[in-house]
Amino acid sequence: MSPVTSVSLANCEDEPIHRPGAIQPHGALIALDAEGRVLSRSTNLMAITGLDVLPGTTPDGELLGADILALIGEGLASSDHWANSVESVLLGRLFDVVAHRHLQVLYLEFEPRRTASGSFSQFALYAQRIISQMQNRHDIDALLSRVTQEIRNMTGYDRVMAYRFRPDLSGEVIAEAHREDLESYLGQRYPASDIPAQARLLYIQNPIRLIADVAYAPAPLTPALDPRTGQPFDLSFSTLRSVSPIHCEYLTNMGVRASMSVSIVVGGKLWGLFSCHHMSPKTMAHPLRMSFQVISQVCSALVERLEHNQATQTLKQASDQQQKLMTQARDSEDLVSALAGDPDNIASLIPCDGAAVVMSGRTQSIGGHFDQLCRQVLEHVEQDPNLEVFQTEHWQGSPSERNTSGYCGILAVRFHRQESGWVLWLRKEEINNVRWGGKPEKIIKVGPSGARLTPRGSFEAWEEVVRGRSASWSDTDITIAEKLRRDLVELCLSRASEIDGMRQRLIAMLGHDLRNPLQSISMAAAMLSSNETRDTELRKHISHSSGRMERLISQILEMSRLQSGLGIMVNRVDTDLSVLVESIVHETAVAFPGLTIEARIEPNVRAMIDPDRYAQVITNLLGNARYHGTPDTPVLISLSAEQGNTRLSVLNQTTPVAPERLATLFQPFKPHSAENLRNKNGLGIGLYISQAIAVAHSGNLSVEQNGNVITFSMVQPVEA
Repeated sequence: MSPVTSVSLANCEDEPIHRPGAIQPHGALIALDAEGRVLSRSTNLMAITGLDVLPGTTPDGELLGADILALIGEGLASSDHWANSVESVLLGRLFDVVAHRHLQVLYLEFEPRRTASGSFSQFALYAQRIISQMQNRHDIDALLSRVTQEIRNMTGYDRVMAYRFRPDLSGEVIAEAHREDLESYLGQRYPASDIPAQARLLYIQNPIRLIADVAYAPAPLTPALDPRTGQPFDLSFSTLRSVSPIHCEYLTNMGVRASMSVSIVVGGKLWGLFSCHHMSPKTMAHPLRMSFQVISQVCSALVERLEHNQATQTLKQASDQQQKLMTQARDSEDLVSALAGDPDNIASLIPCDGAAVVMSGRTQSIGGHFDQLCRQVLEHVEQDPNLEVFQTEHWQGSPSERNTSGYCGILAVRFHRQESGWVLWLRKEEINNVRWGGKPEKIIKVGPSGARLTPRGSFEAWEEVVRGRSASWSDTDITIAEKLRRDLVELCLSRASEIDGMRQRLIAMLGHDLRNPLQSISMAAAMLSSNETRDTELRKHISHSSGRMERLISQILEMSRLQSGLGIMVNRVDTDLSVLVESIVHETAVAFPGLTIEARIEPNVRAMIDPDRYAQVITNLLGNARYHGTPDTPVLISLSAEQGNTRLSVLNQTTPVAPERLATLFQPFKPHSAENLRNKNGLGIGLYISQAIAVAHSGNLSVEQNGNVITFSMVQPVEA
């Protein structure tokens, strides 16, 4: 930061820390343009290297030496994001010369190195040993604990910590190795404001940050602005970049005089940090920093692998459970009960304290009663018609009603828009005693430059009781919830398609099954007007046929179950089949006077059946014989009992049916159904319905053709 730039309340979060206009004074910097001419250099260049260069000139190659000239040549021939380094001797002193190219500027940074500080090969051996130990760790906490200890052994810092960032971006010390006389920070939390957004970005771009002495006086660049653009130089990738004075004050308040941080980046995001503190000024040679960086990169990869393995295992278990749940849902008539029933239900998919399924105003809960809470949540989420997934760890209640349920965590997915179908997972309040590293707030101080923010002055552990929050929903939790939502949406769409088909079949069934009783009523009414002497008998027929129509309507409404794979519902009672068959034969004969029916009905044949359903089969078979049989030939119906079963058969003469058509007789909506001129309005569903009724009675309806005679037979057990 330029010495004249103040950090005010207005610009603290937007502080341009990547363009400070200065470097730390333990090294020196030269900035070159694409032609190798000097754009700027640090004011301490002469003091550090014994060399001086003037803006607009080309550095003296003889003084720089062949190694540095080759490095410059490589950098000028490259594009942005290039980086390399060499060891070189300038005027009898050993330097690490670290170069990188960024935004068409080639930066050379000169860091003096003590001869005894070690070489690349030595530090490579350190790194190799640590990495080999890291690869044997199968737990993240154990991995980081080992790495922090090894890093302290390798670097000599007084304290090495591993931070992990939480979903709220606060940091937590999860591993630590420190000098015995120092207080432990293990388990302490640090607020997200300790590392502003722009600093987090720099940690990803440039994973190592070294501060040799927090009390340093910055070495400004001169000129401070790029003469080509008039803008400050972007030092995002500089190893010597000057740091924010607020951060230096922060470290000073901790009693720290030197620090080094290395990023742990997982999935392109800042997952955590290795942070090294020393209580006296301390620098770290470039080879050691590079070894540290390699260790951190390997550690990042291992953390990512361990998290991935854990997430994969969790997702696999959830997927297996979800398959059972979806099979249960597909086979069930009641989707809500299928998702919230026992033993497999939605609560087993995601760690939670309760769950609920809401659809069409109905709520079914798991682990408690959440009707009121679910109503509050739906009042909120239904305001956004495009919202598919909602999550919070801090549910306070709807605008009209406070949350008093004790549940603060809500994860909800919408699976049916028209019916307000939602699945909700709930988590209870998780009361935490958070140990902060000092009270997590900044303090306003007024100095010569006006009001500015300063970091907290004490890092003694400060405990805070956090209430009103649940455990956070993880990315894995969200993935599982979204997968369930997609599967349920697909299931609901499939059922909607089935319902459309059911509506068509329902209309056809109404026309088909109500035709006979309607015709019987019409004929009886006509006969009433012409022959009053038969009044009593005809009224009886009208009443009977009307009752059959009413029963058929309620029965047909249940036929939609066929298309959802649920079969026909039957209510079995002990029934005299002989009487039932005789009554249907008589009713049909009245309805169709030109139809001759010969009945061979054994007396006293009884069975456990649904009389209305059984009558529906008789009516369908007789109607089928009337429409498809040879005109003016009788239809034979027989009923008999045999070996614990009953057999109902309907036989008629007809034109021989081709084998391929015979195989499709029990399919609904057969293409050739309309070809019958005596039944132009038929849709070919009577036999389809009859077969379903037979199956519901644990029986079977079959067809047999012998020459020009076709026979339909329904066999079913006497007992249920």
